Amino acid sequence: MTALPWAATRMLLASDGSTTLLLESLLDQPLFVRVTRQRTVVAGDASERAAKALAVDPRTPVVHRSSELVTDDGEVVSLNTVVFARPPAGWSGSSDDSVPLGRRLRSNQTLQYRSLLSSGGGVWPGEGRGVPCAFKEYLIHCEDGSRLYVHERFHPSYVAAPATLPAGAPAHSARFPGRRCDAA
Repeated sequence: MTALPWAATRMLLASDGSTTLLLESLLDQPLFVRVTRQRTVVAGDASERAAKALAVDPRTPVVHRSSELVTDDGEVVSLNTVVFARPPAGWSGSSDDSVPLGRRLRSNQTLQYRSLLSSGGGVWPGEGRGVPCAFKEYLIHCEDGSRLYVHERFHPSYVAAPATLPAGAPAHSARFPGRRCDAA
């Protein structure tokens, strides 16, 4: 698989809509969720960014879910972390559900919007040392008041890594207008 061109990566990282829908459109194939780990922890044990974005007390129980967005053939397209205090109406939060979160919320007509927190260059875990990848993190706000923190890292074979951006630098920032980067 050849990674998407940098322009498509920038669109994916800057979008405040469904990442799965964009990926499926760009890759021209359906994607599914494979939950690799799901557990209840206190917010203080979840990532600091997630707890802060959710604005919950560090002692609040939250669900910490690790998953992969995969193709029909089981190829990993993204690694995802979702943290939430309670699932929104229209999604059970079950680790057995293989339908991507955004698609499940849409199919159940759950009104929602997303606030982009950051995006840019990150590290894809690999053999030995990690390789550059693109990442995106955002908050999903649902009509019932529930919120979900989402952090996604995209496999560099599918989504071009912003190789010339420093790790954590926003790919959609005015500091990098029209920046072209090739896949790593």
